[in-house]
Amino acid sequence: KLKPITVYPLAENNKPGAIKRAEDARIERHGSRGDVYGLVVRTHFTPDIVRVNEGDDVYFHWTNLEQDDDIAHGFGILWSNCNMQIEPGETKTMHWKAGKPGINPFYCSNFCSALHQEMQGLVEIRPKGQPVAAVQRPDPATIAAVTAEIPR
Repeated sequence: KLKPITVYPLAENNKPGAIKRAEDARIERHGSRGDVYGLVVRTHFTPDIVRVNEGDDVYFHWTNLEQDDDIAHGFGILWSNCNMQIEPGETKTMHWKAGKPGINPFYCSNFCSALHQEMQGLVEIRPKGQPVAAVQRPDPATIAAVTAEIPR
């Protein structure tokens, strides 16, 4: 009798923060707030390098572009209690406060494929007051590589 949703159709995903193309992946800064608009596909987080300042409030908006019902991805930030699962076609948002300067790795926390361990990235936390670009985008080669892997 129960018919749980296992795949959210991308065409119906109108959640705030949702993106559906690698070209739309970006990080936007507004004062001490950073919004990461990213996508998740097997082997990739895009963007996989996020630059913020110490003390910033960072909102990760991840969209899982997979459309197979067994490819849920996870998103976890090392040295934190931040972790979530993102079902196929779903967009989820997580808030995280950037701590002391340094590198904080993030990773897929839900086994998703044979290349699961490739799914990782980092947050570079710069000391307060350091310049950080208002909009950051992944390099074109990364966008092309991820676009080639997006299921159609």
